[in-house]
Order: sequence, then structure tokens, then C-alpha cells
Amino acid sequence: MNEHDDMRRIHQHMPAGQDLTLITLKAHLLAEELLDDIIEAHCKSKSVLEDVQISFSIKLKLAAALSGRDDLSYGWTMGEKLNSLRNSLAHRLEHPTAQQRLNSFLALYYDHPGKTSRVNKAEDLRSAIYLMFTYILGVRSSSLQSDEGSQIA
Repeated sequence: MNEHDDMRRIHQHMPAGQDLTLITLKAHLLAEELLDDIIEAHCKSKSVLEDVQISFSIKLKLAAALSGRDDLSYGWTMGEKLNSLRNSLAHRLEHPTAQQRLNSFLALYYDHPGKTSRVNKAEDLRSAIYLMFTYILGVRSSSLQSDEGSQIA
């Protein structure tokens, strides 16, 4: 699967509408799948991890460490902020810091050096998530290419 197919799949599964919780939860699931792919691409014995439960936070750190892509620290930080937001929404119906965590995640989007705009919370959240995915997909693509290269050698 290439980055365009991945982005099409992400777009297909990202919900429309204004439900910030649903948008966040779906994005978190999709990001976790990509992190799993990055980690798996660097494993020599993939079956060892089949039944191992690893938190999103650890997967994010592992993917960053295994990829060696310190130049993408912005994307890793976005992943950390998304995870923090997801945790506040998934573990408590009305978490007192959910709005603060949403604002913290969106601040990364608004402060990104590329062109960003403010539309509404749901659209801004989706745009921020897509920005984060561009970072993760770049790492995933290079990880999968290096995995294919190591199998050929």
C-alpha cells in the first residue's frame, strides 16, 4: 500500500460531522495501525510481538526510535498530543482537561509553518490529524521500503 492509498483509507474512515470524540477516537485507531506497521517493519522476528499489548505511547516512542527520524519530531509531538486528548475522551465522559488537551493539539496545527487556517473545531481537528498523518505516513513509507530492502539482501 502506498501513501496515497493510505491517505484514501484514512479519509474513508475519518468521520464527517462535528463529533470531536468520534473524530479523535478514529484518528487514534488509524494512527496506531500505522505505528504498528512501522514497528513491524523493523522487527526481524515479528511473531514475538503478536500477543504483546503495547500502549500507544510506547508504540509512538518505539516507532520514533526505530525510524531514527528525529527530523520529524513535530509529527511525533502531534502523536503524543493526540494520545493525551484521546485518553481524556476515552476514559471519562466529561474529563476536566479534555478542552485544554484539544486546544494543545490544535495549537500545534495552528503554529505549523505550513498554511493552516481556522474553520471550526471539528474541521480544524480533522486538518490537524491529517497533518499528523503526513508525518507518520512518511516514516511508514521509508520503514516499509527499508524492510523490503533488507528482505532482498
